[in-house]
Amino acid sequence: MASPSTRKRGSKQFWPRVRAKKLTAVVNSWASKQLPKETSLLGFPGYKVGMTNIGVIDNFSHTKTKGLEVNVPVTIIEVPPVKVLSMRLFAPDEYENMQVAKEFSAPIKDKFLSRKVDVSKKTASIPSVDEIISQAKDVVAQEVRVKVMTQPSQTTIGKKKPEILEIGINGSVEEAITYAHSILGKEIKASDLFQGGELFDVHGITIGKGHQGAVKRFGVKLTSHKSEKKRRHAGNVGAWTPSRVPHTVPLPGQHGTHERTEWNKWLLKVGDNVDEINTKAGFRHYGLVKGEYLLIKGSVQGPVKRLVTLVRATRPNKRYPKVAPQITYINN
Repeated sequence: MASPSTRKRGSKQFWPRVRAKKLTAVVNSWASKQLPKETSLLGFPGYKVGMTNIGVIDNFSHTKTKGLEVNVPVTIIEVPPVKVLSMRLFAPDEYENMQVAKEFSAPIKDKFLSRKVDVSKKTASIPSVDEIISQAKDVVAQEVRVKVMTQPSQTTIGKKKPEILEIGINGSVEEAITYAHSILGKEIKASDLFQGGELFDVHGITIGKGHQGAVKRFGVKLTSHKSEKKRRHAGNVGAWTPSRVPHTVPLPGQHGTHERTEWNKWLLKVGDNVDEINTKAGFRHYGLVKGEYLLIKGSVQGPVKRLVTLVRATRPNKRYPKVAPQITYINN
């Protein structure tokens, strides 16, 4: 008989454990508490390169290694520039859900964009800022976002078809419209928006492991070799009454390819000197880094080449310093 104090296997925080609909994570909230003083984008997409380790001078105020050189594992994310396709005004519907009320697209000529969407040959003129603000007041817009496209062709992952995603903008509606209007159809770099020492939430899709059993999926123990029927399954799947299997019972199913969010990832560096991180043979299963990159402390979900979206921290940890530590060496 199992111990009555045994914890339940698997976290109910992640339920149901199903495959993500697509390999690009969807950010549902851009209400960040770590807002910059100036109006800017609240996130940026990038491709996961791999991991390495660096040496830094510990600048935490509460650690025993304060002021000493420590070794830190970091994840490298390549961030090629993104192109701003359109500006979207969001207004609440009758159920208080934010819906797209107006959209203003920029005339962009990109040979890879047609691989993703149908590109119209007609170039529509973009209204002025004052006209867009007046239309935003008519539809009672409460939020402004921009739709951007990635440029994987500027990396070595062997992909040309871009991803398209939304990125939020901070500030009032008028300020956000003015800023979005100024960047329509232009390229935006990560170095123009972020700097070392900031905290981010990383949205991405985890590594897929396919259909797995209860032992690998939930970590249940193997039953005795004298047990009936199976060894790699839960010993008890519930009571006789009610005559059904509860959803809390660890059962086989999909493992991995889930949409997850990693909270409070510390950005250590935004750089473009690829010689200091590239190895002679390149990174395994990725290749060489060609453009700007980010060094983030710790691990990030997803396999190599997977697109992740970095968003300014929704609930920043106050124990992290607001200044990035001094980097002494990078292992390459």
